[in-house]
Amino acid sequence: MADGFSIMVNNVTANLNKEECRILLYLCTDLFTNSCVEDLRGALLAFAKQTENQAGQSQAGDALLMELMFRMKRFDVLKKVFGTNKQQVETILKEGRALSDYRVLMADLNENLDKDELRCFVFLLRMLPKEKITRTTSFLDVVVELEKLDEVSCENVELLERCLRKMRRMDLVKRIQAYQNRGQNLPCPVPKVQNSSKLTPGKFPSSIKPVKRPQSCSQELQNLKLSVPETGTQQQAFVKEYQINPEQRGLCVIIDCVGFDGQMLNQTFERLGFRVILHSLLGLKETQKVLEDLVLNRSLQKVNRFVCCLISRGTDTHLSATDLNGLGIRLEDLRQLFSPNQCPSLGGKPKLFFNQIYKTTVAPPTPSMDDEYLETDGPKCRYPGRDERTVPVSADVLWSVCTAEAKLLEDSGHQSVYLHALHTALLRGHERKSPLLDNMTEVNRNVFSHNQQNPEKYQLQLSHTLRETLYL
Repeated sequence: MADGFSIMVNNVTANLNKEECRILLYLCTDLFTNSCVEDLRGALLAFAKQTENQAGQSQAGDALLMELMFRMKRFDVLKKVFGTNKQQVETILKEGRALSDYRVLMADLNENLDKDELRCFVFLLRMLPKEKITRTTSFLDVVVELEKLDEVSCENVELLERCLRKMRRMDLVKRIQAYQNRGQNLPCPVPKVQNSSKLTPGKFPSSIKPVKRPQSCSQELQNLKLSVPETGTQQQAFVKEYQINPEQRGLCVIIDCVGFDGQMLNQTFERLGFRVILHSLLGLKETQKVLEDLVLNRSLQKVNRFVCCLISRGTDTHLSATDLNGLGIRLEDLRQLFSPNQCPSLGGKPKLFFNQIYKTTVAPPTPSMDDEYLETDGPKCRYPGRDERTVPVSADVLWSVCTAEAKLLEDSGHQSVYLHALHTALLRGHERKSPLLDNMTEVNRNVFSHNQQNPEKYQLQLSHTLRETLYL
């Protein structure tokens, strides 16, 4: 058993980075009672040897490793090392588990706090010595110090709840409340070997003393639904938000004219529940036709939200798609295609535009004032009665444009910092149920942070006429 389990431990730890190893050790703190928990491999081997010697169990370590990989969402390791999957382990955990709900909750909070939020969290604490604060690099580091001071424990998480409430992370406050209100508030279990009952394959050994409740905390957290999206204010019921028809889906159109990041955005908005249409490497006329045909498509009446993502070479005001000559299409004209006048099907619905423009080294000549609104390459006005020199500002629009130098595209592995930040912020915001504008603030913060640390700069512009709060 020892050699076999040792190989399995090596296979698991080889797939974990340093931070994941630290999280794993924290999750197992209550189990490694007589081991040096600084040595991950040694602690796991000692745990398995202890359970084998005391109860004749040869698979307690295997079961623990599977639960750990499940809690850490390393489902690839479950498949690669154990030949099992998320659903199978989830079924096993309904019958019993080794890890305490408290430590699983702390690891979950750790995963959902970024660096800026961690600094804010530490700032709200008054009891940690300065020398301790400087050594903390993660939320779990802070929790360990709070545990030493007896300010936080599996039976006392009120301090964490107060701080997260002040930070307006109401989604995490709800998870703490779910933990506090679970079946019965048992202390963190420390396994004690008592018998030598045989372990059925895929079952946890009785020596681990699994915690059984009507509904596990992990299930309770997963099933938690917020009736009103939380933003930290006290009167949530009075916050106006866009009423999204649940029978309709959002539509996202992506036009990737450079061959980077289009697939990533496709995955982003699919995960957000949108129907996604991806076009790659279109020219100017093709891009214009795709958007004009879309405006006339009656299916837009069945859309509850509209997103348009454009990735192209161009200038601050125009995009050139894959064409290298000519002024290109004016960005403002593309936006006006979806105004209530030209696209009544989207009237009153949120319309979001995310544009990544790579500026060419030599910009095309700027047209005269008389020609600015009469470009032959621009979309044709379908309502001749409208004054073409007037650019109406329609409501319910979020307009985001990021520009960067086109030389970045020379790197075969290029990824837009802006689009990557957008991908992360939107998915995280969806999980947290935070407003879109809060997500865009996070995007701006991440792009600004990149610009401070790198020579290549991204220029970001954001404006909106959203009349109500929007959640994706």
